[in-house]
Parts: sequence; C-alpha cells; structure tokens
Amino acid sequence: MSKPLLRGSPNLIETLSKLRTKALRKRIWFVTLTDQERILTGLIIKHIKIVKNGVLATVIARIMGKLVHAIKNSFMNMIEQLGRSIAVAMATGAYACGNKEALSWTENLNYIRYLGLMAYHDPSRRILIAQYGACK
Repeated sequence: MSKPLLRGSPNLIETLSKLRTKALRKRIWFVTLTDQERILTGLIIKHIKIVKNGVLATVIARIMGKLVHAIKNSFMNMIEQLGRSIAVAMATGAYACGNKEALSWTENLNYIRYLGLMAYHDPSRRILIAQYGACK
C-alpha cells in the first residue's frame, strides 16, 4: 500500500499545503502542531517537490493525520455547541407546553448535532429559537 507514496506524489505536498491553509483559517494550526512540526511542514512545502523518502512520507502522513483530526473535531465541536443551546431552548419550551419527556432532548447527541447542523446552514433559525423559545 505504501508503494504509491514512495514513488513520489506532488499531490501529497499540495494536500499538505491545503491542510495548512485550512488549519490557519480555523485557528488550530498553532494549537495542534508543535513548533518542530510547523517548521518542518513549512520547509517541506517550500523546498520539496516530490516525496521519495519513506521516513519523510511517514512524518508528513502523521502531521496530516493530526491536522485532519483537528479540523474535523473543530467542526463537530462547533456544531454541538450551536445545537446544545438550541436543544436547551426547545426542550425548555416544550416542557413548558406540557411535554414531560422534553428535558431528555438535551442529552440526545444526535438531536443536538442535527439542530446544530441546521442552525449552521440557516443562522436565522438559531436567532428565532433563542429569542422566542420553542412554543411561544
């Protein structure tokens, strides 16, 4: 499986560069990587055209893995944070309207993620829910 990686792939460097840009934009570049990893990544992007060394490919893969993991987790954390506040507002409103099981909605992670994802794509939804509650 590692043969294509060892033959040399300019796409690996391009992918590392794109991940670096994403991580910088999401402000996780300095949090996720150590000083050595950041310096090494900068040097790799600037000076290496094709990766031919297996050890270098392994190091790049580890750095890329760290960045991908951090980028995915930052998005999920943001979605859950948005969804949790909306779930609390909706559960409180539904409980006030007489739904006794509504308070358990705040513990349902799938429901929280759904609400967060909907609010992420439609910010007016979270504003309306925050202002007016679930059943007002």
